[in-house]
Amino acid sequence: MKVAIITYALNVGGMEALLFSLARELRTHGIDSTFVITDSIGPWHEWPRDNGFDMLTIMPDWWESRQSHAKQLASRLRCYDILLLNHSRPAQSAIGLFPNSTAVIAVLLNDIEDIYTVGLANHHNLDRIVAVSEKVLAEGKRYGFCSDKLLNIRNGVEVFSDYPRNTGSFAKERPLNIAFIGRFQHKQKGVLFLPGIVAKAREKGLSVYLNIVGDGQDADALQKLLMDASLMNSVKLHGALPHSEAMRLLDSADLLLMPSLFEGQPIILFEAMARGVVPVATRLVGITDNVITDGVNGFLLPPGDEDAFAESLRQLSDMKTLERMSRSSWNCALENFSLKVMARQYKELFDACIKERQNGSAPARTGTLDVFLLGKRSSIPLVFHDIWRNAKNVFKTRS
Repeated sequence: MKVAIITYALNVGGMEALLFSLARELRTHGIDSTFVITDSIGPWHEWPRDNGFDMLTIMPDWWESRQSHAKQLASRLRCYDILLLNHSRPAQSAIGLFPNSTAVIAVLLNDIEDIYTVGLANHHNLDRIVAVSEKVLAEGKRYGFCSDKLLNIRNGVEVFSDYPRNTGSFAKERPLNIAFIGRFQHKQKGVLFLPGIVAKAREKGLSVYLNIVGDGQDADALQKLLMDASLMNSVKLHGALPHSEAMRLLDSADLLLMPSLFEGQPIILFEAMARGVVPVATRLVGITDNVITDGVNGFLLPPGDEDAFAESLRQLSDMKTLERMSRSSWNCALENFSLKVMARQYKELFDACIKERQNGSAPARTGTLDVFLLGKRSSIPLVFHDIWRNAKNVFKTRS
């Protein structure tokens, strides 16, 4: 079985970690995956090659139009049995051009409008649509026109069979080692709440150290807030680390800060709990509240409530409380968020879709390109888009 995992870019984040974990575990089922990048080069772009996976980078050239780029994708991916689409507009647009022997599955990775817009587009040419959480599944079904193709496969991670923490580290009071790992995008990840949380924890007399891993559009704003609050001696900005290095840093953390304002099903939450790292997260209905039991294996807090986050850190500064919740966190991951279960469910889905394609029960593809996702002037080479944009900027400046 030949599987192509298609996405717009490999940035630093939960989607990428999920795809890496899935590809590794599918190998145990005898399935090797090819990663296909369609839009841009991200910080984790080399991970597939570094880990022995095949990789195709099929991005548009300046002389190509968006339509010709989508058609090129369809031409180069015809040899695969399964195409797993992860928010790639050109690939989603090209589904109708793929052969009838190829099964195409879209994944809804987050609870935001753009994810639904892309993942549910061209739905009549899709075989299935995977939602990564109960909330995302419910929202997908709310659209109505493709609810029969939707199913839920919860994200999974590798979980150690034995409790992974050094119990001696809970023997005496010490500073809390805190981690944040994710994109520096405040409107989703709440990253600009971090300085306030650390400052309020220090006001409570706590000794804390926060390791921040990631990069993104709000990096400068985050650094300025940290410097203005004189927190640089309590915080380290690591930038965008390779996934393996980010996980090594997480291994040594006591707790994970996740002040997100919305998510799909955050893989970093499962990765932390699998390591006995206690999550301190925003309460997101159908996303974090069906994973974390407040006060038992983590804390669930109101969006943006820096005082409440700091108070949770105060409670976790008690080592007995920290150890109890750490064990509960790991045990919850062991019982509920296994990577093996996720990979098995994907393998069963692949087999079912291929069988339907082989016996003719899946509908035939339209043979057409769906240009809805490609935007205005999608038939015009990209170089002319740049010329037009520059001309508009010059006109605005002069006026």
